[in-house]
Amino acid sequence: MRISPRYTSTDWKRITFEKNEDWRLAVDIFKERIRERFLDPIDRIEKCQYAGFAVLALDCLLIEMLQQFREGVNRTPSGKSRLFFIRFLTETGFREAFDQRRAELFYRQIRCGILHQAEVRGSSQVLVSDNAPMVAYAGDRKGLVVNRKFFHERLLAEFKKYTEEILDAVNDDLRGKFRKKMMSICKTACDIT
Repeated sequence: MRISPRYTSTDWKRITFEKNEDWRLAVDIFKERIRERFLDPIDRIEKCQYAGFAVLALDCLLIEMLQQFREGVNRTPSGKSRLFFIRFLTETGFREAFDQRRAELFYRQIRCGILHQAEVRGSSQVLVSDNAPMVAYAGDRKGLVVNRKFFHERLLAEFKKYTEEILDAVNDDLRGKFRKKMMSICKTACDIT
């Protein structure tokens, strides 16, 4: 099974994870997979004037998947999507802009609105601006105004930070969770100690 343009699940199974080179290869495979499935398509469509919803939809898929990697699960447990999403927004570099309330609003009105109804809910809005913050309350404080350009840039920074943390040899717990999730993608047994 192909897991990225240049690599298959067989390539992944050959990695022994005994040397730093093994970890670099594993992260390269992961980065190639994410670039091809999410980041390169976003690069192509974000230049379109009205691509904000499409960009945020892909960003939301990427956020939930990255949280699965951070937690070492093959899929988000039933009924836990909200929790996974809010954890990501409040426990990563997004926490500078997202407290619990803003994360809840983003999940309900932006993420669920776009992914379930193809529109944002409530008074929330999506915009692109070089002058607006990444996220702010809407005028009625019952919704959010999300600058999708800055939101996506923050997500790119989080993706980069995550891959750097995987390469950090002292982060065994994160590495184990990363391996477990990739093993589930490759459809192999996970017996990681």
